[in-house]
Amino acid sequence: MFMKRFTVAFIAAAILLSNTVYAEESGKSYFKNPEDAGGYLAGVMEYINKNYVGSDVDNDKLVAAAVAAMASSLDDYSEFYTDEEYDAFIQNVENEVYATGFAFATTEDYPVITEIMPQSPAQANGLLVGDKITVINGHNTLYKSYEEVSDMLTNVSEPKYDLSILRNNKINEFKFDLEAVKVKTVFYSEMDDLMTVDMTEDWDEIGYIQITAISTGTSKEFEEAIQWARKKGMSKIILDLRGNSGGLVDEAVEICKKIVPEGRIMYTQDKTGSIEETFSNLKRKPFNQIAVLTNSMTASAAEIIASAIKESEAGFVVGQTTFGKGVVQTIASLPNLGKLKLTTMEYFSRNGNTINEKGVPPDIEVNTMYTVSKEDTLESDKIKAVFRYLGYKVNTTGDVKRSLATFQTKAGLKATVELDDETVNSLNLALYARQVERDDVLETAYRELLKLSS
Repeated sequence: MFMKRFTVAFIAAAILLSNTVYAEESGKSYFKNPEDAGGYLAGVMEYINKNYVGSDVDNDKLVAAAVAAMASSLDDYSEFYTDEEYDAFIQNVENEVYATGFAFATTEDYPVITEIMPQSPAQANGLLVGDKITVINGHNTLYKSYEEVSDMLTNVSEPKYDLSILRNNKINEFKFDLEAVKVKTVFYSEMDDLMTVDMTEDWDEIGYIQITAISTGTSKEFEEAIQWARKKGMSKIILDLRGNSGGLVDEAVEICKKIVPEGRIMYTQDKTGSIEETFSNLKRKPFNQIAVLTNSMTASAAEIIASAIKESEAGFVVGQTTFGKGVVQTIASLPNLGKLKLTTMEYFSRNGNTINEKGVPPDIEVNTMYTVSKEDTLESDKIKAVFRYLGYKVNTTGDVKRSLATFQTKAGLKATVELDDETVNSLNLALYARQVERDDVLETAYRELLKLSS
């Protein structure tokens, strides 16, 4: 009987609280301004403090959780960071990692050091090959996997190690600071190191530059790549931005200033409508033509570069439409709490085109992600494209049928001229092998550049 009365009382209290929270009319905003909302949240926190049964309530954590929830409710890019999380975020943006200074392998019990890097903190502090690592910053390593030990060594809150080392049946303690190592973001190469197809005698006028991320110092790295290409006498460049998820807008603008002809690069607009433009003063381009390689993972600051090159006619885009992140975040410091990364501006291309949620479309689309299914028809443009991709000449449905019969025969299948299970599986295996064997986006860009005069 006691339990029944308790349950009824609990339900009544829940209903009372629910009515208090949701008394406003459906579809109407209850809080007219932040002050009203602040008072309401203070009331909720007071209720939690008075009634929560468990560990002591930490009001700082409650406020941080509320701010984090507010940020995450806005868009995919706004976010709250504690101070520790923000330090890790900045380290990632700046493309810095803390080098361990040694390599290791896992054994039956503890991980063992297999190599010491010259002039590293590990060498300076006396670590030796053969040392067994028993504790990393207070965490025991016994029976840990390679991945778990790697996490212990890389996910550090401070740039230091406290290591317990087993050497000659004795535990030795080592404490040393780590060195931040800048990760390269720009790579360059001659075309004969990359291409898997026969090249013409004109290949040496084309260079390849890849930007993997846009962080602190990327524009300086890119300048070095430009100088390398110019010394080699290269007049055309393939600029690979595939998989580049962006980074620092200022660095992207500096890159554009080195290759985009005189004029506007991009502009931003905030909530008030205020516009801020960035310009290139470049009088003479370092290259006659640039082929920019993109895919669906080319995003944010990388899209600024792709759109500026395309719309300034300094080059053309090959591949797939980019991701479509055309918004900029700024960091606000919240005293005694952390940092708030908030979307505060939208940016537009040189010619005023919207990038956000639309992306930068390619001038030459190359889709290398073909797959087929039993639902596809031989009359579809997709199937024609698939057979062209596999090297068959197809223009009509009759050509497709002949190509399918030929494919089935070569694959050791019965020439049914139908997309049955065995044929679909064989086609998809052939498509996958073709995609692994050759970089069609790179090859297309190369052939297009060869057509253009230097």
